[in-house]
Amino acid sequence: MMTDFYPTIPILAGLLDSIIEELGAKDRREHERRMKELQIIEDSSLRDEYVKQLLLDRLLAPIEQAHHNIQNTAKHLQWLAPLVMCHHYDHGLSEEQGYELATQLQQLAILITNIDTLHELKFAYAVTTLMTSKIYKFRHRDLNLSIGESIRKGVLEPLNTCIATQKNFEVRLKVASLLEASNNFSSKAIAPS
Repeated sequence: MMTDFYPTIPILAGLLDSIIEELGAKDRREHERRMKELQIIEDSSLRDEYVKQLLLDRLLAPIEQAHHNIQNTAKHLQWLAPLVMCHHYDHGLSEEQGYELATQLQQLAILITNIDTLHELKFAYAVTTLMTSKIYKFRHRDLNLSIGESIRKGVLEPLNTCIATQKNFEVRLKVASLLEASNNFSSKAIAPS
């Protein structure tokens, strides 16, 4: 049995080094490509604009991901609402209560969809948390199928992640104002007097 193991040692011995080398080469090629693109752009205003776009892409990627996560939480609530209406009895709700709760979930989805600021995000999180604590009394036999658990996993946890990176929203506003100021300054500097 030991003789079968030894032939694999040379393959595994250099595996990590080869992966590191391969990824390093890929990074170097990407860097060289970007540098060539910068060299092609001779006009300094175009080069500055290109560099600004690269920085924006790097800065705004987490912000865009947070916004995407927020919209996904609203989608989750929209998905959950008709399920509550159809399966109201499984959760100990009357038909009227199921309809009312589904309507409330849809309204909460609308509230979440309209989030634009950190303050609005925190407000929606607080509303959702309080609503979920009230909903927990309507339990399903299987805890994983309960409405409160679904909201906790599908809405509260993603929103909490967005709040944990609260600087995303502040950075978005600061970057937008800096870009606006930069554009105003560069257009004034270029404009003939």
